[in-house]
Amino acid sequence: MIIENQKDAEFSSAFKPSQPAQASRFKRWLASMINGLVLWVMVGLGFALGDFAGVLGTIVYVGFQLYFMKTYRQTLGKYWLNIRVLDYATHQPVSFGKYVVREILDFILQLTGLSLISVIIVFVSSERRSLTDAIMSTIVVKTQ
Repeated sequence: MIIENQKDAEFSSAFKPSQPAQASRFKRWLASMINGLVLWVMVGLGFALGDFAGVLGTIVYVGFQLYFMKTYRQTLGKYWLNIRVLDYATHQPVSFGKYVVREILDFILQLTGLSLISVIIVFVSSERRSLTDAIMSTIVVKTQ
């Protein structure tokens, strides 16, 4: 019986789904910088052309990001760098609603200056998870 249980254990562990490869800290940072750069370019150019164009640029940026989150489950920066956000427990893509809340939380952390804490957590965490990832129970991985 002990041998059979050992074989069963070996058999079941051989067919467990593999863990996705985690995204590098650099790619995570770069994706955030790309999203920020696109935001400031669209908003900055918009407001340089006038108040209405600035508001329009902001709306276009938000719409563009929402489109990417809904269609690809990635922001523009993550899409370009081939990384994505998965649920930490199931390793499945997060729902659109959860993704939007995650991005809003990340934006709030940036506005309040608490994003530095999130960055420090990414660099000291062996799992490379940020404060936003811990709160939302997500993980950022490389796409296949």
